[in-house]
Amino acid sequence: MKSILKTISYGCVVSPALLMVNCSQTAVTSDQGKPNIILCMADDQGWGDMGYNGHPVIKTPNFDNMAKSGLRFDRFYSASPVSSPTRGSVMTGRNPNRFGCFSWGRTLRPQEVTVAEALKKAGYVTGHFGKWHLGPVRKESPVSPGNSGFDEWLSSPNFFDNDPILSREGKAVKTYGESSMVIVDAAIEFIRKHSDLKQPFLAVVWFGSPHNPHIAAEEERMKYSGQPENLQHYYGEISGMDRAFGKLRQELQTLGIKENTILWYCSDNGGQSDRYSVTGGRGYKGQVYEGGLRVPAILEWPARIQEPRITNIPCNTYDIYPTLLEITGISIKDQPPLDGISLTSLITIR
Repeated sequence: MKSILKTISYGCVVSPALLMVNCSQTAVTSDQGKPNIILCMADDQGWGDMGYNGHPVIKTPNFDNMAKSGLRFDRFYSASPVSSPTRGSVMTGRNPNRFGCFSWGRTLRPQEVTVAEALKKAGYVTGHFGKWHLGPVRKESPVSPGNSGFDEWLSSPNFFDNDPILSREGKAVKTYGESSMVIVDAAIEFIRKHSDLKQPFLAVVWFGSPHNPHIAAEEERMKYSGQPENLQHYYGEISGMDRAFGKLRQELQTLGIKENTILWYCSDNGGQSDRYSVTGGRGYKGQVYEGGLRVPAILEWPARIQEPRITNIPCNTYDIYPTLLEITGISIKDQPPLDGISLTSLITIR
């Protein structure tokens, strides 16, 4: 039990009391008001597929920099070893078995309350960019991003590669460029618009990398020219994601909104086979073992996380929803039962 409760915090040990659920509805905001929120997610990135987690080859300078400045979760788990159920857990704060999403390709149920719908009650504008995988991205679908609480969206029904065709509010559009940069550029456009309007925003940025088939941009692939070709592309896709993520972080700095923006990154499940990934334990994607569920995760919120910390307290993707509700002070009438708990006490420890 000691090893589970102990949190390495550059000399600090976190009390077991931090595991208690905070049931108050008091908003945990900074002096600047409600924080902006950006939720980023990789597609099939293993826990060990990060420079900061000791990978000997993969270059992830932007993720590494964030891990050195924010809150790094070393025992963060996806709600499922495959994509759709985990994504639904982020949206609802509920275990996939509870909301009826038992495998990849299953949809959300229209009656579920999503984090986007909840945050809109607190005045947030909402946008989704990238992989959806919770139903069709046609405008008329009852489980499209638009009918799941998102005001603006540029989305793919599943994973996507470079030069993707995406759905912009239900209309197919051809885009050009490295896949991760395409959706980050769309998210940045959304963020610029709403930061000018002084309106808090939720931006969900779900990458299509490093899902197979692996096709890295040439610039990223050449960083690994000494590796076998399959690894050049796999590592290159992660580097492409890292570069796009770095552009997103820099934009928050440029716009002057980084201080009060929650930037939360994780993967949707464990890494792929041992031909590619380094996972956080036994097994890989699709397997209910440590390697199929343990994922990289980092959170940055300078207004509240003023010193870098590392936690070994086990956390899960379905904790994201209740955490954001507590931070923003939202109470949902007739809220369906939650499986996640708020991590606010862990995040905002002084």
